[in-house]
Amino acid sequence: MTMTKFNLVVNIEVAEDKGEDDNLAEHFGQSFLMGVFDGLGGASAGYDGKTGGRIASAEASQITKEFFKQRYGEIAPENVIELQNKICQSLKHKADNNMQKSRLKGTLLQHRLCTTIALASIPKQQGQEKIKIFEVDVAWMGDSRIYFLSPTKGLQQLTKDDLKTSKDALEMLRQDPPMSQCLTADISPESQIHFQHYKIEETAGCFLACTDGCFQYFSAPWEFEKLLLEMLSKSEGDTMEKNTWQQLIKQRYTEIKQDDVSLILYPVGFNGIKHLKSSYQKRLQYLQENFMAPTANSRYEDVQNLWEKYRIDYEYYFQFIQEIQLIATSKLPVSEDYSSSSVTSVTSSLSTQELNQVFKQKAAAKAEEIQTLLEQAYSYYENNRLNEAQNLCSQILNIEVHNTEAKYLLGLIYTKSAFTESNYYNRGELFKKAASYFEELVLNKSAVEKLIAVEKIVESYRILGFIYYSLNSPNKSVDYYQIFFKSEGSDKLDNWQEHLNFFVISLRNSTGNKCESANSAIQFCHRLVHNTKLLPYGRNTVIYYFMAQLQEIEGELNAALNSLQTVLANSLQLDYKMHQEAQQMYHKIMNKLNGRRY
Repeated sequence: MTMTKFNLVVNIEVAEDKGEDDNLAEHFGQSFLMGVFDGLGGASAGYDGKTGGRIASAEASQITKEFFKQRYGEIAPENVIELQNKICQSLKHKADNNMQKSRLKGTLLQHRLCTTIALASIPKQQGQEKIKIFEVDVAWMGDSRIYFLSPTKGLQQLTKDDLKTSKDALEMLRQDPPMSQCLTADISPESQIHFQHYKIEETAGCFLACTDGCFQYFSAPWEFEKLLLEMLSKSEGDTMEKNTWQQLIKQRYTEIKQDDVSLILYPVGFNGIKHLKSSYQKRLQYLQENFMAPTANSRYEDVQNLWEKYRIDYEYYFQFIQEIQLIATSKLPVSEDYSSSSVTSVTSSLSTQELNQVFKQKAAAKAEEIQTLLEQAYSYYENNRLNEAQNLCSQILNIEVHNTEAKYLLGLIYTKSAFTESNYYNRGELFKKAASYFEELVLNKSAVEKLIAVEKIVESYRILGFIYYSLNSPNKSVDYYQIFFKSEGSDKLDNWQEHLNFFVISLRNSTGNKCESANSAIQFCHRLVHNTKLLPYGRNTVIYYFMAQLQEIEGELNAALNSLQTVLANSLQLDYKMHQEAQQMYHKIMNKLNGRRY
């Protein structure tokens, strides 16, 4: 029976009884609702001996809990707008009755009673043992976050911080830029809570809600994930109720805390604590072996390279976040005079259908912009204006960070650039850049298949085979070519002759199982023979030439001899060099079969 009732909550105050974080973890019917609230005490004064942040986060948490009791814990686009209005109305009422509006302008300092919010609603499992898709609705404002912790892909951020200047998770650790919006008594008319629905294709994992005290004070983003998994690995107790994972996390944060910490963790899809612990063992080992904690002596380039590798999965869900604001037709009144204690009752008049239409229109406009840039980038690429094509791809990735078409095209651009580069070292670096883009696509094949044509994924395997042939890495070249040969549709791509040649050379220089690899290429050749649409008259002979080489590598000398006989019987269809090589190979094999040393 999968776990549906267990959740882990850690709440730590950096100063006792002065904490400004709040949280909720509630089971509502068929949904589990979790949320965290980080009051911004430094951004506003308070009253009655409490900071503004403490008042704001507690009020927001209580209103949210009561609000979702009536809605069975289910988050929807229209009700998060209503929730935002309710919280901000209540904060305004408290502020107007107990404090004056700050005269400071230009930042969040001008606002009273400020807090972040990050919510996630997860439908409970109904006793199913092998769920493959987990749905979650999230809503947020500010820099508190919702994560999914995958046993295979690690920590994945499901929310995007509201920042005045966009920063990635590594830059955030170094710069801590100001937020662009939060829940407050003095809410701006442009401020709007975010909503996002996800379908996560995993058999198990953990959802997390966190204030910035959980992740902001590490030396690198992966150190937060390592803390969680190391504490899990060290935990004891055979049942969730008796297990010490929560206690160990709390103990570790107590040792390193620099801010209030609110963390809620909700496992899904596991059969118990043993299953949960075993599911993350390989992931922890991978992190410990490949992602070291940066120190004062670490080179910036080394840390950045690790981050580029880690962020592929960490930022994967960013591509699905709609960069739009929901639209409510009535909001809190905005005025320089907040002396009135009255609160105007406002609600959103947009229906779910109307809100969904807004999403669709904004998403369509974004897709159209990306498509226009892509078409122009491909045009530049075809006309060898590679720098201009590269710049357009960068623009696309600024709009949609994980756009697979742009990454595929960047791989093509760097590959073509390598062809024209005369410097050996620079050529190698260009090939490596190209490989990084293609490998990102093929390593996330199951996810990107919905976003890019399958033919381009197949082509990526072939290009990787060629790149590693060019980089003199025969084992990797053989591995990628082998996957290409086995892929459906591989026999429909042209330029097969040069790639078979690269593969044969790499295979002769490789150290792996040559028979299995050769056989995959032979099967590919057989499919080519029967692909009359691809092969003009006479090209079959060339295929048999490569089949003979592969059969010789396999040790199938009689089969190789038969293939060569087919080649030599149609020698007029070969160029002079290939004909000479075929004759030499024929005599070499005949001598082997006759027991004579060649």
